[in-house]
Amino acid sequence: MFKKLFPFIVILILISLLPYGYILADTGSDAGDFANNEDIDPSDILKIKSQGQEVVNLQMRLRDLGYFNYKVTGYYGEATRNAVVLFQEENGLAVDGTVGPETKRVLYSSSAKRHTVMPTRASEFLPASRGGASSMGVMVDWFSQGQYLFPRGEVAKVTDLYTGRSFRMKRTGGTYHADSEPVTSEDADTIKSIWGGWSWERRPVIVEVSGVRIAASMHGMPHAFDRVPNNGMNGHVCIHFYKSRTHIRNKEDADHQAMVRIAAGK
Repeated sequence: MFKKLFPFIVILILISLLPYGYILADTGSDAGDFANNEDIDPSDILKIKSQGQEVVNLQMRLRDLGYFNYKVTGYYGEATRNAVVLFQEENGLAVDGTVGPETKRVLYSSSAKRHTVMPTRASEFLPASRGGASSMGVMVDWFSQGQYLFPRGEVAKVTDLYTGRSFRMKRTGGTYHADSEPVTSEDADTIKSIWGGWSWERRPVIVEVSGVRIAASMHGMPHAFDRVPNNGMNGHVCIHFYKSRTHIRNKEDADHQAMVRIAAGK
């Protein structure tokens, strides 16, 4: 009998000799991931005017989670602070706009909540119609609403404010504004006719999509990628909205914003 039990007794003795913490360790825990990340110093508090690699990591993580919609700079400014405040609010943390140990622990964990912006219902905007005040567009913030009303792959009716002529445009890309292409060669011909050929000139336009007339600005010069074949145009053009930005410099284009205001009757 003893010979049969001997192997089990040996195993129990060996287990009892293991460190207690080794037995209970959770190698997949969020705390472990946080502590083992060499780029994150849990004791360092990030705040306004902080800068460096830790801030780069912070901005990238906030952007991944949907809280930060700006260029990663490595400098902790107001935009970064506002994103941190929003993250703290939505994750049940103490709200102070700084990133201390507790905020870091949650931020870099798999349980961190993503920021999901729900698009405003189209019925809450000015309805599309002909004539009257509603013939103008409404100013819709691109980042909080516009990009959801005009998502990638969506086709919109675009009307040049000065001539009243319309054409169809498909959003084929863009993050800070809508990179768009004419749907057909007839649409491309209309664009060339309105602009007098391919041109970088900004013009006020109304983008009608999802039942909403949105004030916007568009130039008429095709460039870069092309995703709609046989449409009479090689490349895409940029359609800007209220508070949208350029992709290269990540800044608002003053001329585009002026055209947006004109399209809104401002």
